[in-house]
Amino acid sequence: MRKYTYQSSASPEISPREKSHFNRTRALAGECSVLLRNDGTLPLSSPQGCPNIALYGEGARNTVRGGTGSGMTITRKDYSLEEAMETAGYTVTTKDWLHRQDLRRKQEFDDFMARAMAESSGMGLSLMLMGGTPPAKEAEPVTDSDIEGSDTDTAVYVLVRNAGEGDDRRDEPGDFRLTESEKAAITRVASAYEKMVLVLNVCGPVATDDFTTIPGVNAILYVGQQGAPGGLSICDVLTGVQAPSGKLADTWPRIYTDCASAPNFGLQNDGMDDVYYEEGIYVGYRYFDTFNVTPGFPFGFGLSYTTFSTELQEVQADAQHVAVTVRVTNTGAREGKEVVQVYVSAPDGQLEKPCQELKGYGKTRLLAPGTSETLTITFKTASLASYSEADAAWILEAGDYVIRVGNSSRRTHIAARLRLDQTVVTEQLRNLFKDAEPKPDLSKAGVQPFTYAGETEEKASAPVICLFAKDFTTRVVSYPEPEELVDHH
Repeated sequence: MRKYTYQSSASPEISPREKSHFNRTRALAGECSVLLRNDGTLPLSSPQGCPNIALYGEGARNTVRGGTGSGMTITRKDYSLEEAMETAGYTVTTKDWLHRQDLRRKQEFDDFMARAMAESSGMGLSLMLMGGTPPAKEAEPVTDSDIEGSDTDTAVYVLVRNAGEGDDRRDEPGDFRLTESEKAAITRVASAYEKMVLVLNVCGPVATDDFTTIPGVNAILYVGQQGAPGGLSICDVLTGVQAPSGKLADTWPRIYTDCASAPNFGLQNDGMDDVYYEEGIYVGYRYFDTFNVTPGFPFGFGLSYTTFSTELQEVQADAQHVAVTVRVTNTGAREGKEVVQVYVSAPDGQLEKPCQELKGYGKTRLLAPGTSETLTITFKTASLASYSEADAAWILEAGDYVIRVGNSSRRTHIAARLRLDQTVVTEQLRNLFKDAEPKPDLSKAGVQPFTYAGETEEKASAPVICLFAKDFTTRVVSYPEPEELVDHH
């Protein structure tokens, strides 16, 4: 039998490299946290001003650092949010609730393992081959005595979801949706405390309708899974030591069925063996924006502890590159960073196009209140091309390419129009494989995309930059002949 070993340092001393890596991870994890809602509750008052804090949720004491299976790492020490808040000088006043939650969690897991082992033994399979999903993280009820004994007006609830290889997300309570006990606990905490922060220590999106509609949730912070220093980095953001400046890398839907892939996604549909990407080019925000489906939180979204203004300086374009220059100013009272995003709407012609696609972005340095930075975001003009299966080529179709600048897919303004006189082939390839039975892709025919007040006027008044087909070149990809692919050895 093959023997497996874990490779790690044999020295009890923490090396300078480990310290540097840990500190760097802590700083980046805090900065990359995404602030989804805030009415001024965050950052929290210092321990001197508010020494007591109530912590609830599975992730308060058992903060998830990373996934299971290949996503799991061996660390010297993990930091929970509970430990981090105490290290920062706060007194956690809900120890009894956290202890009861631990007991509930252990009992749920023990029951699950007993059932799984009995089932695997009966089938003659190892527990690893059986797979299976751990139990949903049911929430311990929040009682009047928990609240009365907490002696604070501030509470943080940490919602947890973990993930690992070999198991798709499901539209079920305890996975994509919140369990009834989780919703009840969050609702009770939100109604009982003057200030309530919901921290999402989750592996991916959860149904936003389940938590954004609960009254009394003053702030929502998405932290993902931040590694060994996770509790410390979350504490840094909650207390204002670190300013959050992350942006969502995917669209968070209100409900599962708002996603284009929902009808045919993996284990969600009776464990089908074959999954067809029938949504075609309309994946993620490309679908939500093109089909005007309102998201819970849009792609690229993320707030800050301060505010920013973005002023367009210039758009330049030729057959090689597009460059968008903007000036970002911190107009608020705290320091922070902003991410400027450039989207492009390509003209419909032979090929359907999404409403818009992200083509470039840039992040400012840490800006003090009242200071500014000028960013130039550059991308290749050829990146605006779309693939034509019929022509086996990437093509830029004639027409207007609308440049949009903003800080999320649902908050942009038109900066310019690039007008191409004739269709251009930027890259000629060859289709080597074809589906035996091609399946139709999703089409936007007859659909009105997302729009906003004033968009028509912006488009009409936007400066036009002319591009000419004669200035472009076509890259022709050569392929080996079939006989060259044969291994004669």
